[in-house]
Amino acid sequence: MQTPINKRTDIKSIQKHSLLTGAFLLALVLSAKADIDLGGLVSFTLQTLVLGIGYFLLPKIWRFVLILVYIALGIAGLSVFNGGVGWAYVISWPLGFFVGFVLAAYISTPKKITLSNLFSYFLQIHIVIVTLGIYVLGWHTGSVHKAIDTLFELLPGIVIKSLLGTGLIWVWNRYYYSQI
Repeated sequence: MQTPINKRTDIKSIQKHSLLTGAFLLALVLSAKADIDLGGLVSFTLQTLVLGIGYFLLPKIWRFVLILVYIALGIAGLSVFNGGVGWAYVISWPLGFFVGFVLAAYISTPKKITLSNLFSYFLQIHIVIVTLGIYVLGWHTGSVHKAIDTLFELLPGIVIKSLLGTGLIWVWNRYYYSQI
């Protein structure tokens, strides 16, 4: 049986994570709309950067809440994705990316915060998302060449966003622990 202190702590934890998840949901929607068109099928957005940071800061259960609510809002017809809305859009060519978003929530955060561990963490997030996304894109378009071209278009963004995520978490971690 829980003591009143544990119940209060649990409620505060739920409130904190609910607010943090809501903030990341808003950031995820905005990051999907920050679109740099490089001329390919898939645009350069900051979605995976926001997901990586959110997944780093949220417990696993809240990661799933974040991404499943995001996808559900898009399926329901709200304009939260970069390209389209609705169920027909989700199950078309971006399906692999959405599945990758969900599977990337399983990636564990590094136990020790070093630059190389953080960079590896963000690369893993991107590799899971992009691998599944490219696979389904190739299947949907029926073109291995289109899938490979898209992969090469995404590679610079993967590196840039992984470096940016590494730097942001590194700075946040240094600031946060210097305040304790």
